[in-house]
Amino acid sequence: MALKIKIKKNTLVRKIDGVKKTGFYGKVISNGTKTWEQIAEEASRNTTVHKAEMKVASELLLDAVTAQLKQGFIVDLGPIGKLYPAVTGKWDENADNLQLADMKPKVNYKPGADIDTAIRGAQLSWTTEKETDENTVTDGDNTEPTNPGTGGDIEG
Repeated sequence: MALKIKIKKNTLVRKIDGVKKTGFYGKVISNGTKTWEQIAEEASRNTTVHKAEMKVASELLLDAVTAQLKQGFIVDLGPIGKLYPAVTGKWDENADNLQLADMKPKVNYKPGADIDTAIRGAQLSWTTEKETDENTVTDGDNTEPTNPGTGGDIEG
């Protein structure tokens, strides 16, 4: 199955050579969401581990990961990737103007080699307007880039 791509108008205005311009970017159309339980069930197939045990084990792993992130550790999840504690906040020319109250904790993610290779190797295809209408996910669809075309700080 190919990742379906739809063309979206870039509503952000960018200054290029002093001129404000708008443009377009590609967005993946989601096929929906897989729940934690569904992933646990799928991960437990062809093993002797019951899906409930897989779910509990992964929840315990999640508890440990979040505890380490809160303490400022980079968490290396092996083939899954790395999680980096980070913050968002305003930029200011003067360091004295920065306030902790303006900082918000967040997590940056860098995929492991297998995940990165898998997604980079995914087939892409343009979606039709009909497919877009049928497959549009509105509940929790927050995949809209805040600044399309830019990377972001990963290893912050």
